[in-house]
Amino acid sequence: MIDLTIERKITKGNNISLVVYQNGRVVLKHPAKVPKKQLEDFLSEKKDWIVSKLAQLPKDIPQKLKFEDGEKTYIFGNPTTVSIIPKKKYIYLNGTIQIPNTKTADSRIRKGKQVLKELLLEKVLPLIEKTSLALNTKVTKISIKTMRSLWGSCNSKNQISLNLSLVHCPDYIIEYIILHEIAHTIEHNHSSKFWKIVKSQDPNYKVAEKWLKDVGKKYIYYLN
Repeated sequence: MIDLTIERKITKGNNISLVVYQNGRVVLKHPAKVPKKQLEDFLSEKKDWIVSKLAQLPKDIPQKLKFEDGEKTYIFGNPTTVSIIPKKKYIYLNGTIQIPNTKTADSRIRKGKQVLKELLLEKVLPLIEKTSLALNTKVTKISIKTMRSLWGSCNSKNQISLNLSLVHCPDYIIEYIILHEIAHTIEHNHSSKFWKIVKSQDPNYKVAEKWLKDVGKKYIYYLN
């Protein structure tokens, strides 16, 4: 067995596969009933490939948040330290986010993500209402979830999904992503009409686009 941290994910398909993500996660995907020996042989064959992929990754991509005491992250663009507390209610104040303690590391991560979701939801709801009113349109549903490549999406029913990793981003980036997705409730494409809608509310939107291209990848992997 190779000396690497390999996560496993059970799939419904029949194939065994490996994925190396930009934040250094290595995930082995396989059906539930594959023998352990077969998986070990597969990993041994793929060892050089995994090492090569990991060596090609950018060195400045942050690792997945574990919500451990003293861990460093960003909240709304501000450097923030994680603090684990015995209380049931989280507190975000003065560069510290206090996360209620749990019995296991997995449950702590789930609790930490829930705390960040609440923080982000509190931030975006008034922005969504304001932007929808300005564009004379309506968002029918709002979801916040972890995504590996998208910052947001809008479907044909005007239901918007936002990436939980937005909680790490500066306010003007959050505002831009919300504007971008709400503009899609009017134009479900990236036509010139769409960009005119975006520009009508944010003439300098290309500043946010550049940040997302140049810096965004460093933020989108904190939670995935």
